[in-house]
Amino acid sequence: MLAFYLTLVEDEEDKSKFELLYYEYRKLMKYIAFDILKDEQLAEDAVHNAFIKLSRKNYGIDDVFCHKTKSFIVIVIESVAKDMYRKRKRESAVSLDESIEIIKSDEDFSFSDFGVNDIVQKIERLPKDYRDILTLKYLHELSNKDIAQLLNIKESLVRKRLERAREKLRELLKEDGDIYGAYIR
Repeated sequence: MLAFYLTLVEDEEDKSKFELLYYEYRKLMKYIAFDILKDEQLAEDAVHNAFIKLSRKNYGIDDVFCHKTKSFIVIVIESVAKDMYRKRKRESAVSLDESIEIIKSDEDFSFSDFGVNDIVQKIERLPKDYRDILTLKYLHELSNKDIAQLLNIKESLVRKRLERAREKLRELLKEDGDIYGAYIR
């Protein structure tokens, strides 16, 4: 199967990284997918779909063995498996009202003014959906469009989750008396 995925990757350097990703994370990915889907065959399909998704675009993975890459891979496989689960259960997709106000540009929200440990502690207290969105946006530096494709959700939902996650983070910083809380825009 690896040979198939490698045909989807164009750059030789990316091929070698992808091969390392495959060998390093395929078992973990299958475990996570099985935990969600409770079906061996569906878990294998989820891993396959996730690798196809990963092979189509270089998501800026520099170090295959770092925790940042591992968290990225976990988010991708969880998203694919949950999507398969929803399709399997024939649940209707949640649609957003078309009148959602367009949120401000993400450029006005930066973690650069904060202590990394403080921010990480606050983010860990957020609900999983918010943690994942913030991780993909600010740690992996993905665009809203890329996040939407990875999580298989609408781009408008990505924007809304980012808005809600930033607001919740602001609240946590302020409630804990963190002086930086007032500076998040």
